[in-house]
Amino acid sequence: MTQVIGIGSALFDILMTADRFPAEDTKLEGRETKLQCGGPCATALVAMSKLGVSSAYMGTVGGDMYGSFIKAELEKYGVGTRYIRTEAGRQSFHSFILLNLASASRTCIWNRGTVRPPCPQDIDLAALGAASCLHLDGHQIDSAVYAAGKAREYGVPVSLDAGGLYPGIERLLPLVDILIPSEEFALGLTGCTAAEEAAAVLQQRFGPSVLIITQGSRGGFLWDAAARRPLRYPVYPVKAVDSNGAGDTFHGAFVAARIKGLAVPDAAAFASAASALKCTRFGAQQGIPGWTEVIAFQKERKGVIRHG
Repeated sequence: MTQVIGIGSALFDILMTADRFPAEDTKLEGRETKLQCGGPCATALVAMSKLGVSSAYMGTVGGDMYGSFIKAELEKYGVGTRYIRTEAGRQSFHSFILLNLASASRTCIWNRGTVRPPCPQDIDLAALGAASCLHLDGHQIDSAVYAAGKAREYGVPVSLDAGGLYPGIERLLPLVDILIPSEEFALGLTGCTAAEEAAAVLQQRFGPSVLIITQGSRGGFLWDAAARRPLRYPVYPVKAVDSNGAGDTFHGAFVAARIKGLAVPDAAAFASAASALKCTRFGAQQGIPGWTEVIAFQKERKGVIRHG
């Protein structure tokens, strides 16, 4: 049985490192180039697989070199591809990412390609009903809403990486059990000026069983709905070399930790450590650590609570 089914973005990345970002209309020599699979959903599924939780991607790719690469990379990391539909003659989602080695920040230019998003009829309901969790990232919204509604019928919890304010996202939010938005998403959707206020609004409006607001290098917090207050989880300061995929790793690691039995606060701390450790390594998916690595890292490094 596949433990986690993922529906959302999976794309082909060309990642290049440079000592700095180039000025407009100039040339700059790069340092290293890597071809990789990316996308919030796909990368989270890789994280789950690397952490010992079986996962599979349910979506569509083009019958081009990008689509073939995406499937091969997912398979390399143990993510199931049997629910992927390939469209001949269409181009897959792809992007170019430039990583600034001086700051470990990244700039991304993406192209959605010409692949048609999956429709509700493409969802394998038998696989979904047998899963332990459905993981979404807000892309392919019609299929996501349909799958989340079916998951609710089957008693399968729904996890959402709410990183962007995509059209129609408010149709999906009432169907989500584990809601993990970025601070930017939470403020943008609610119109609040503080993350804690936004969390209270999201909890009241949509009623997720777990609500976590992520705040980048400041960490983030769980929202205690009963006490109406934030509970901050630790961050693990590291020298970052590649932050690409760090947030996706957090989402995948949190779901994996919960499936493996960790309590919500412990799962958040574990996910924070996994994300930090990933940042010390090059490659959005290649750099994701395994379960024992994260546990050892937590024992070696003391987490820090950052407020604000």
